[in-house]
Amino acid sequence: MDKVAFKMQVQDMLEAERPDVAAVLALVGEQLGEDAKSAVQAFAGLTEAVVRTKDFAGAIDCMAFFAQRSAELRGIELAQMREVVRRSANSTEEKLFVDAVGLDTAIATSIVSRLRVLTALTPGTYVNSSSWGFGVVKSLDTFYGKVIIDFNSRQNHAMTLAVAGQNLSVADEKHLMTRFTKDREGILALVQKHPAEIVRLALESYGPMSLQRLQDRLAETGIVPAADWKRFWESARKSLKSDKGRPVEIPQKRSEPLRLLEGEEDFGDRWLKAFSKQRDLKAIYEGALAIRAAKKEALPDSYRDVIAERLAFALKGAARTDWPRYAQVAALMRTMGLSTPEAQAVQAAKLLEEDEEDTLLAAFRGLPARDVKAVVAFLLEADPEKSAGHKQAILDRLPRYNGVALGAVLDTLKGDEETGDRIRSLLASQGAPEPTLVVWALRNRAAAEAWKVPALNDLAKQAIYIIEQRLSGEELKMRNVLQGFFDSQKWIESLCDELSAEERQILFERIQASHAWDPSSQRTILVRMARRDPSLNALRRAVKAQQEVQHLTSRRSLAAFRLAYDHLINVEIPANSRDIATARSYGDLRENAEYQFARDHQRLLLSRQDEMDRTLRLVKPTDFAGVACDVAAMGTRVTVETPRGVATYTILGELDRDEALNIISCRSRLADALMGKKPGETVALPDERGTVEGVLKAVEPLDDAVKAWLAAIPAVYVPNA
Repeated sequence: MDKVAFKMQVQDMLEAERPDVAAVLALVGEQLGEDAKSAVQAFAGLTEAVVRTKDFAGAIDCMAFFAQRSAELRGIELAQMREVVRRSANSTEEKLFVDAVGLDTAIATSIVSRLRVLTALTPGTYVNSSSWGFGVVKSLDTFYGKVIIDFNSRQNHAMTLAVAGQNLSVADEKHLMTRFTKDREGILALVQKHPAEIVRLALESYGPMSLQRLQDRLAETGIVPAADWKRFWESARKSLKSDKGRPVEIPQKRSEPLRLLEGEEDFGDRWLKAFSKQRDLKAIYEGALAIRAAKKEALPDSYRDVIAERLAFALKGAARTDWPRYAQVAALMRTMGLSTPEAQAVQAAKLLEEDEEDTLLAAFRGLPARDVKAVVAFLLEADPEKSAGHKQAILDRLPRYNGVALGAVLDTLKGDEETGDRIRSLLASQGAPEPTLVVWALRNRAAAEAWKVPALNDLAKQAIYIIEQRLSGEELKMRNVLQGFFDSQKWIESLCDELSAEERQILFERIQASHAWDPSSQRTILVRMARRDPSLNALRRAVKAQQEVQHLTSRRSLAAFRLAYDHLINVEIPANSRDIATARSYGDLRENAEYQFARDHQRLLLSRQDEMDRTLRLVKPTDFAGVACDVAAMGTRVTVETPRGVATYTILGELDRDEALNIISCRSRLADALMGKKPGETVALPDERGTVEGVLKAVEPLDDAVKAWLAAIPAVYVPNA
């Protein structure tokens, strides 16, 4: 379209009381190829209009357009688009959605997908969860920021909006489970008469999946009972293989996914011409994958040139807006021989950048395990001179990977001694255990044991510690996984079988003293353990006493904690509110770094307030007077001898710690290994290489130095005290 005509048409559309966002975006998309500058100006004008009119749905559409065409929208940054979404939110629900999607950290495609899920969560909407299966939205609780869903497997389930945005997908009228819910008899008839159609419906509804996953899906929903699977699949497979009009890719291995294919593609001149004009980053990447799979022989130069040019376009477009896609494309170009060693070195360095965000972490968060492995291989091979440094960078991020990325990274580095050293060090650290690593170690026992990680009973105690914490995001997911382990009868029985009698007793006492489970669930776990080892029944009478001492701390530490809490409420949070108001006065929030920093800091402060509120409700003060010294316990001074020498520690309450006096918290892993032991008993103490065996030499009363420390009640707040 002529530049003048384009500007006039867009201007007329933007002056409407509520602009038609879809129509403007269509015009902008067409104009980008002819006059990019005018198109970008029009897009910027549209974003201002959606903010002015508080058009939240329009803002999401603009973000979606940006995610697809960012390479062409020069001058438009992701930070600006995030602010457009934030400022367009008007209702309470919309503001809750913005807070729940990780707007300041997520990539554009993730923001769009999460917001589209959340905005669709009205009562009666059918949804699907990777964890809970199919369900229907019951209500949206705006006070607590949760959605209530009736899943087939669990009724009245409350899910936070943050989890819902990442975990749910909306099931439309064509979804297999929507159809099954509305027309059960019709779907069951299809199972009998046209099993191949059921397979296609499942793949259309859930996307590519392995044969085992398909079987599990259809069995757990009651569409194809497990007993009927073999007959069903034999019939479906025969039909699928003979139907060339609607092909389904059936892999040789059960672990590889079945995929719907759009039809036979000859990848001839027509395909190449269409591909050369492709601008969608996802379509470019998937097209290159498809031709690589189809053309087993070397590609002609004409193909290589076009594919290399389009992948380079996708690489440029993904930089700083879609790191998962950037990583995928960089690895693919190397695999296909379409990038030079110099270019690969630059790409690897970019993937390991750490400025506003950690690029590699951002990439791994959005990739399946297969692609994570490909990216790890790319980083290790892209620049031979820096391979060791790249591996070090990968290992440095181990505690921060999500579950999928961690499993893929460790599987790729299987057998590597340096990786084993790092895993052992992280799992044996005396600090708070890393949830994702503990989940991996318990799920992948053979691989974990090959790296000589801490013993199973130590991992189980770490898992309980994690379950007791208040977590969010990926750590919350891992905590829920660990809680699921203990709630599984098969897992808890297997755990009991592998532990020694003494280890079972210690774990039993640890679980019954924990506040992590509701009384019913806790009782179920203890009963299952006692059935496996009846001698554990004798320990049940100690429950009340152990629960009473569980949340004790010294008066000194509680006083210091209360002072810190008062400082947070009366100084830090009000100061942060003033910072936000001041930063807001600078104007143009899209590029206002001070404002963004103040808002991010506000979220951290409010999260800390919630955690401190909980601690103050639970923890009670004590002076540790009259503690018996027959076993190591809170309020005792213990001496331990190991091959490394003799060390003395004082075990006090939850908030107590002082490195100079060797005072350790009763919640520390070191204290956990000592408590309940008698002098002369062998103890396994955590260290950086796993555990070190020692002997408990003495259990004594508190010495004068510790008593003086306990008596020094602080009257004023001291930072980092």
